[in-house]
Amino acid sequence: MGFGGFLGMGEKYHPIPWASLDYEKSEDGYIVPYSKEELEAAPNDSIHELTEGDGMKARDEAYKYYKVEPYWV
Repeated sequence: MGFGGFLGMGEKYHPIPWASLDYEKSEDGYIVPYSKEELEAAPNDSIHELTEGDGMKARDEAYKYYKVEPYWV
């Protein structure tokens, strides 16, 4: 999930584990079970930082922050 910035410049990306999302048919999309404050405090990176290497650092930080059991364990 990305927010902040202007016209895509300066935007920060907040990775959210797929396992924590629920698809809601009536909304025709995924529901994020976190408050705005939780999302703003979550680990975030620029697109360059997020995709650096294989992206495992950002993934691991997100799973730890949201207390979601990693699927690869």
